[in-house]
Amino acid sequence: MTENSRPAIYRHLVGGRLLTCDSNNPIIENGEIWIRDDLIAALGRTGDVARPKNAIDVEETDVSGRLIIPGLINGHSHSYAALLKGSVDTQPLDIYMLNVIAKNSNRTPREVYVSTLVDCITMIRTGTTGVIDHFSHRPALTDEALEAAMQAFHDSGMRAAVAPMFADLPYVETIPLNPDALPDDIRKTYSDMSRPDIGAYFDVLENALDGLDQFDGRVGLLLGIDGPQRCSEELLDAASTFQNKHRLGLHTHMLETKTQAVMAGDKGLVRDLLDRGILNNKSTLVHFIWCDDDDIAAAKEADATLVHCPTSTVLVGSGISPVLRLRSQGLPIAIGTDGANCGPVCLFEKIRLATLLQHVTEPDFESWLTSEEMFRMAMEGGARALGRSGEIGVLRAGAKADLAVVDPSSHWHRPLGDPWNHIVYYESGVGVEQVYADGQLLLDSGKLVTIDEAAILAEAEEIIGRQQQDRQEADSFVARQYPAFRDMVVETLRREDPVDRLVRLR
Repeated sequence: MTENSRPAIYRHLVGGRLLTCDSNNPIIENGEIWIRDDLIAALGRTGDVARPKNAIDVEETDVSGRLIIPGLINGHSHSYAALLKGSVDTQPLDIYMLNVIAKNSNRTPREVYVSTLVDCITMIRTGTTGVIDHFSHRPALTDEALEAAMQAFHDSGMRAAVAPMFADLPYVETIPLNPDALPDDIRKTYSDMSRPDIGAYFDVLENALDGLDQFDGRVGLLLGIDGPQRCSEELLDAASTFQNKHRLGLHTHMLETKTQAVMAGDKGLVRDLLDRGILNNKSTLVHFIWCDDDDIAAAKEADATLVHCPTSTVLVGSGISPVLRLRSQGLPIAIGTDGANCGPVCLFEKIRLATLLQHVTEPDFESWLTSEEMFRMAMEGGARALGRSGEIGVLRAGAKADLAVVDPSSHWHRPLGDPWNHIVYYESGVGVEQVYADGQLLLDSGKLVTIDEAAILAEAEEIIGRQQQDRQEADSFVARQYPAFRDMVVETLRREDPVDRLVRLR
């Protein structure tokens, strides 16, 4: 029997309340969904939907009393950070980056694979079916490491776009740090470091593009330069050439901290990328906190998507993105978790915080987004960031069958009020019972279907146990730089500038 002649696989979910994120049909009470292979074939009120022709062998699921939502879309994460959980507390980003550079190195492809699956476990368990992974592998990106991450996403059943990070300037040259404040031997260490091979990075991307067919269309590739302030002119020119050749989207950190904004120059980082022809409607700019009027105008001119990561930027003291202002300018906005080092990769938590932050940053309460508006914004922006607008992040006929079934019967939700408020303000992912991606069941009755959870988590803990023994030298290297970095961060944040993204209590 050929592939095209195989009978379709039908699934039928009956009896739930459908929170569709479709503006034309936002909530369907006592609904039903017909899934044919990887697509939603039909949906509506139970009894109003005609049984699809050829639906002979059907997997029936009673979801009475459940809330059915689109599979969540995580606009920004770092799979490498799954093995760095619990490593951030009172460190601003510029200092935390020292630890990442010193400690997140020399992982084997198997360790990369395991780290990625650790993230997938949490995401699937909390209803996330799609993610952009800003993938990092030090000291240099390799074919084997990138393939391991992409294979892990494919094996999990999730939908993913992997954006390999790359920068070629020494970190200390990309922040407003006085080099004389560093110990002499550390300055020498930095000056003696060899520059990363730009050509080798793009060779790995070329090879990955050639191998995409093995991932069945669920796992894709994005250009993932780290942040433009960390890239040489040569690297940015090469990125522009590569992107124009392959028409890839770009996923990059942008204006995450005030120290980055200070390094932007007169032209500005966003305008510079736009003028180079790198930014377009396939681009995603992550964080976008310390942006001025021209940065916003350039992002709008590029038709880029912005990604708001509220938890991580509050944790590391970077500031708060002006989401309502950006949205008023018509900019699409996704929401991301950032890495698991900055808290769980649970999108419910991030959407909730994004919704709450507007209440203490915007005095005009009539402009606050409702829970439904924020949730829909996150889904629409996430779908756009993944290049799947209208296909995911929504429940409608013809869309991809990416969805989550949530049980609201726990004490958290009872008695049940407005379902949108419950999904945004009360749900943590604990109530997620089933998850489908591309019509494939990834979580059933709270149990992972595609991942051996116990084995992967045990292996992750064994990896961490080995790595702890090799980190004393890295800890010393970071500690000796700490005083200079501390002074830089405090002095920069105390500067009075027209743009301020910190909440200051007076």
